[in-house]
Amino acid sequence: MNESSNFYKWFNDISPKLGEREISFKKIFRYLDSQPTPIIIVETGCLRKKDNFLDGQSTLLFDKYTLSRGANSKIYTVDINPESTKVCKQVCSKNVEITTGDSIHYLSNISSAFFKNKTKVSMFYLDSFDVDWRYSYPSAAHHLKELVAINRLLHEDTLVVVDDSPAIGNLTQNDNKPDEPWKILSSPSPLPTIGGKGFLVHEYASHVGAKLVFSHYQAAWNKFNK
Repeated sequence: MNESSNFYKWFNDISPKLGEREISFKKIFRYLDSQPTPIIIVETGCLRKKDNFLDGQSTLLFDKYTLSRGANSKIYTVDINPESTKVCKQVCSKNVEITTGDSIHYLSNISSAFFKNKTKVSMFYLDSFDVDWRYSYPSAAHHLKELVAINRLLHEDTLVVVDDSPAIGNLTQNDNKPDEPWKILSSPSPLPTIGGKGFLVHEYASHVGAKLVFSHYQAAWNKFNK
């Protein structure tokens, strides 16, 4: 899909509002551009507030993108907070299948169904357990469990993205925000260590020989099951 498409015209207008996620989302969509249709996206942790692009608005972004890739492209999203899924239903199109529930249980069920139906997932976007930057292990462990739940659906080209997973080599301390004590630097390190929600996923990915596709404020891997 080229820059003149309706999606990219819209995305280029709003992308500066995405803050530290802007670079990663651009890379996500360029990666998906290289993948065959239909584009199937599974997301854990849906958008929470209307028009709050600094919070990501990932569900809306993926909704508009999949609509641009054809009638059979679709996004599936789950969130444990009914208030979030309520907002998501108000903001997104019917192309988004929205479920309220526990993400690991949901992924286990969808993994069985998709495996049986031979549904190929283009991307898993994992963002379901808010991270405490002072102690990120509980969130990181949850996202690793999500990865385990979807393991048999990971084709060589399936992209796995974990939000709030900055490259440690790209960070500096931000004492003005004790609840978010890190801020991205402009120049990524060549061999980053992943922090935040994705640090255990990164350790697992390194162990099984998966490829780190990019790392900025979000991190992405593919080639889990080569």
